[in-house]
Amino acid sequence: MRYVAEEIQMIKDQIGTQSVTILAKRMNRTMVALEVKIKRMGISNTKSQTGMITAGELARILQVDRNTVICWIINHELESQQRITRTKKRFMFINIEDFWNWADNNRNKIDFSKLEPNALPPEPDWVDEERKVSKAVTNYKVWTKQEEKLLLEVYRSGKNLKEISCLFGRSSDSIRNKIKRLTENCYS
Repeated sequence: MRYVAEEIQMIKDQIGTQSVTILAKRMNRTMVALEVKIKRMGISNTKSQTGMITAGELARILQVDRNTVICWIINHELESQQRITRTKKRFMFINIEDFWNWADNNRNKIDFSKLEPNALPPEPDWVDEERKVSKAVTNYKVWTKQEEKLLLEVYRSGKNLKEISCLFGRSSDSIRNKIKRLTENCYS
């Protein structure tokens, strides 16, 4: 049975957004027949077809943990798209241009000195300047029970956030959030 123009367009539009099995059911075709058609069309439902990079690939290029990139997506508004490749595997894809726009506004989160030149082309002009500056990007440090107790004692003694943050070597936001969580836990 030949594919009509609407079916071919549907394959082009839906490949990667839905699994091959769902597409095959929707088109009333077998999965094998649909895979053969996809191959003959010269497209595929693989990661390379999207023209974007996965969160894991971006993490490897930036020399950070993959979960750091996922955190940027969830908590810091790095744009991404979830796509399905092969039959079931889901990936978070990031458009390189979207990444550079996000990175421009979030330069403090990335150590550009670890980034190889033209690893993510096209690089904006400001990246060369940022690459020259080696940053100590701070990652989350787990609070120990002793630190939590000391934090509450220091906070109750009347010190301000800036003094406490210098004492603990953490940001003011980190101190404020931890105090909030600790005091909520005490009273709830």
